[in-house]
Amino acid sequence: MAAAENVVTSIKDKPAQALMQVVVRGRIEGSSVFEGTRSTKIMTPSVDEFSRPQLLEVRSKNRIGEKGEIVTVRCLLGGYQRKAFTVKDKSSGEMKTVVPVEHTLDLIEEN
Repeated sequence: MAAAENVVTSIKDKPAQALMQVVVRGRIEGSSVFEGTRSTKIMTPSVDEFSRPQLLEVRSKNRIGEKGEIVTVRCLLGGYQRKAFTVKDKSSGEMKTVVPVEHTLDLIEEN
């Protein structure tokens, strides 16, 4: 536990980025609205020619941009756990409980 505390302390010393915030840059692939929340799919560039681009979903109140537009946005990283389920470990045959975790990205909207 002490090692984790040291990591957090060293991150606090860097004022450039607030905790739990990320910067996302990529091309808008599309968006939709459900119950007043807009979800925008953003495809990030590949790290190199042999890897796949990442597809992220950013939630917001307003439209971020048009399809095909390249955007850079600041988001708040969040998440929650889903319902646990049991699976059988193929190597040991033991039954294990898995608790999936979903990550969320919410646009930090400027006032």
